[in-house]
Amino acid sequence: MKEAVEAWELPVKERWFCAWCYAWTELGHHPLEAWRPPYRPVEERWERAESPRLPEGVFHAYDTAYAYTGSGATLCGIGHEGLSASPYPWVPEWESACGACKEAAAVIDRRWPPEMRDRLRENPTPPPGSSWPPF
Repeated sequence: MKEAVEAWELPVKERWFCAWCYAWTELGHHPLEAWRPPYRPVEERWERAESPRLPEGVFHAYDTAYAYTGSGATLCGIGHEGLSASPYPWVPEWESACGACKEAAAVIDRRWPPEMRDRLRENPTPPPGSSWPPF
C-alpha cells in the first residue's frame, strides 16, 4: 500500500529567488502550479544575524539573499564568512535594532505589490508544444 505524501515532502524542481523584493517561488512536484511563501510584514519577516564579529548591543537583520551564497550578510551590508541567521527573530521596533537594517527592510517591504500579498499559488501558462491543459 502506498503512503500518502504531503505536498511539502515532495521534491522542489526549481526555486527562484528575487534579490529585489526578496520573494521566492517554487516550481515543484505539480508542473501546472508555482508556489510562493506568504507575504509577511517587516516585523515577522527577518531573522537576527549572528556572528562573533558583529558589534555587541546592536541587532542586525540577516540578509536572506545571502542564504544562496557561501557567505552571509546583514541587510545594512555587513558581510563576512561565518555570519549566519540565528534562530531568533529580528524585531525592527526594538531600540537595539540596527537603523540601517530597518531602512533596508522597509524598502524591501514596499517592493511587494499589495495585490500579490495574499496570493500563494499561480497557474503558469503552458510552455509552447506542451500537453498541459490551458488555464
